[in-house]
Amino acid sequence: MNNKKTLVFISFIFLVLVYLLLLFTDSFIGNLFLNTLILCLLFLLGIFVIGLILKNNDSLNLSAKDKLFNSLVKNSNTIYILINSRNKKVIYLSDNVENVLGISNIDKSIEDVTSKIFNIPIIKNELNNWNKIDEYVSQMLEYDNPKYNHQMWIRIKIFQYKEKYDEYNVIQIYDATKEHDRQHLIVTQATDIKARESQLNQITASSYDVEMNINLTNDTYDLKYFKRDNLYFGEEKRGVYSDGLNELLNYINESDRSLVYEKFSIDNLKQHFAKYELDSISVRYRIGNNVKNNIWLESTVFFLLNGQRNKVSILTKNVTENAESIRQQNIMLQNALNDAKMADRAKTELISTISHDIRTPLTNIMGLSYSLLKENLSDNVKEDIENINSSSNEMLEIIDELVNVQTGIIKNLKNEGVPYSILKLFKKLEKNTREYIGDKEIKLKLNLDKNLPVILFGDIKKVKEILTKILDNSVRYTDEGEININVKGEKKSDIVNLIIEVSDTGRGIDEKKLNNIINTNDYSTGLGTVKALIKLLGGKLEIESKINEYTKVTVSFNQKIIEDNKIREMINNNKNAEEFKLNGKRILVIDDNKLNLKVTDRLLHSFEVDVTLLESGHECIESLKNGNVYDLILLDQMMPGLDGISTLKELKKIPNFNTPVVVLTADVMEGQKEKYLASGFDDYISKPIDKNELSRVLKKFLKDK
Repeated sequence: MNNKKTLVFISFIFLVLVYLLLLFTDSFIGNLFLNTLILCLLFLLGIFVIGLILKNNDSLNLSAKDKLFNSLVKNSNTIYILINSRNKKVIYLSDNVENVLGISNIDKSIEDVTSKIFNIPIIKNELNNWNKIDEYVSQMLEYDNPKYNHQMWIRIKIFQYKEKYDEYNVIQIYDATKEHDRQHLIVTQATDIKARESQLNQITASSYDVEMNINLTNDTYDLKYFKRDNLYFGEEKRGVYSDGLNELLNYINESDRSLVYEKFSIDNLKQHFAKYELDSISVRYRIGNNVKNNIWLESTVFFLLNGQRNKVSILTKNVTENAESIRQQNIMLQNALNDAKMADRAKTELISTISHDIRTPLTNIMGLSYSLLKENLSDNVKEDIENINSSSNEMLEIIDELVNVQTGIIKNLKNEGVPYSILKLFKKLEKNTREYIGDKEIKLKLNLDKNLPVILFGDIKKVKEILTKILDNSVRYTDEGEININVKGEKKSDIVNLIIEVSDTGRGIDEKKLNNIINTNDYSTGLGTVKALIKLLGGKLEIESKINEYTKVTVSFNQKIIEDNKIREMINNNKNAEEFKLNGKRILVIDDNKLNLKVTDRLLHSFEVDVTLLESGHECIESLKNGNVYDLILLDQMMPGLDGISTLKELKKIPNFNTPVVVLTADVMEGQKEKYLASGFDDYISKPIDKNELSRVLKKFLKDK
């Protein structure tokens, strides 16, 4: 747009100068009518030239945009089709139909393919029932690939949008065979785990008399009986474990108390977890001090990893007469536990593989779109690429959340949560709220205290739901004016009390309805649900309102501080992420995926380093053995032949090798970073590569060295 204005301005100045030149020269015609006529002809000629320039410029922009879009989808496994929904004519078709669907005569048969898509019964039914509120319809279908003569699964997504008087459908088609197979495998694994848990419960109930569960995180326990024939430790009870153990010792023979206390003390149980010694242990002891009442019990301790909490289960059985039988049952129980652990590990590995496979192409999309934003592009093209980059980041957040849910990290319990970035949380809420505001004349302002900690720990799912409901209410009942989000915190030790105030200039709430929300359990409104959720977090809710003037909702709740760096420092670091150069530094990048290498090379380009790209661990080792010297090595973990860890072990065998090695991996499951650091890597970067994280690593190992 700026180029267009410049051309118009220059053309106008040129016409004025021509006119003045003619006016003050002898050759200019003296007749006023003829002078005016000549000026008009010159002006019309200028307008015609400007029009040609602008038209040519628009054509160039359109051509560049088309080339950019084709370059992004050329190597993609997704087919894109644009169809006029009124006449079902194909307007645009990506060039990868043959590769994905195996259709050779594309121009001739694609019309047939699109007509079949709309006539597939399940798709047809979805389209007929489409409420137009959901973004798209989606179905997975079986498909016979004629080119490769094999059956596959494809996913079809249909988006709809309007432009002036026409309606269009955008169809995405991609190979979903792996997705289908993994879903099937997850269902199989879940069924297997459920069956083994049922088997374990049956063995436990039939083999033992007493169960005591201990939560080492908060030092609590509960004791219950499977059979009430003999109440060895009195009635069922629960409470603080440290106190409860001393009470239980009173039921045990004095000569055995020290042994039981040594094995069952909370300090000893915690040491087992600290040393990762999680094999079960058994202790035999006598009940009471009466010699004639010679009842022997055997208690077996099982160590259970449950998300971020360590638990212990102690199962007790009378072994006075049938010790051998009990021993055999213990073996059966341990085998069942081992099988359940193996099944759980298989599920975790499967989820990790799925996450890796999704994050790998996402790395390429985010990296290429990020680098394209630095090119000299038109405003429309730049906006499209920014949308691609933004959508990719949102997809990455969804993948991370799904992984957390599947691995049991996120729970719906009051005191459980995950680490989260407070800046990302409120930026995402701000963006979603702006989209919800739409065409309303509402100014949205976010005021975030720059002294807040960067990373907090809490139930992010409930926090998001609370804030989303409050903001949705504000937008719904405000037609014009302002919505302000003010966030501050009061720190005490490793806890911050978040205070979030949302105020609007909307319709307000009448006094009767406001009292009903505050004083009753009314869940018919969004604020009633907010009240219930705040209670689960142990927080407070305050509401002020005046009809036709304003509403102010304030919520406060405690969150644990994980990283106490201030948000101000994080923002400044983001701004200065690329404000340094590393001229002359040599970096070696190893990845078996050529597109990954291309993306990493582009990200490193702005630091002005000398980059060497290799495709295997063997090439890396050979390069170092041949005397090549590097200042930093970025090493992918998931490679055929030699993976990252194996390559690192071979590198460390080279005499005088001291180059820092950073692992690049899409394996982001809980505890993986610690695993890689323990394997000898100097640092860890997850995929997709974040530019700020890359900047941090380069500063750490290369700047000022």
